Amino acid sequence: MTVLSEVLLEEGYHSTDELARDWALMVALARLEQYQAECEFFEKKYNLPWEQFDRLVHREKGHEDFEQEEDIEDWEFSANALKWWQAKVEELGYAAGD
Repeated sequence: MTVLSEVLLEEGYHSTDELARDWALMVALARLEQYQAECEFFEKKYNLPWEQFDRLVHREKGHEDFEQEEDIEDWEFSANALKWWQAKVEELGYAAGD
């Protein structure tokens, strides 16, 4: 038995796949928390959910607010990333139960 195998076994892992799955879940949870915080920041800043803010900004033709335009791009990215990481957490959560 190698030192790596001994350490993993001591920590309750029977394979490197189990360790990798746990590590991936921790990374995914950290990203999920990051993007949740970013979305919450914008929701508090504008006191609107993303969908309403998007409609409001794009409804105003001929009026440009560069801060709002940047925020909507960042917010949209964060919202999409949040959905993606939520799906990965669910997949990894189920995989951990295998």
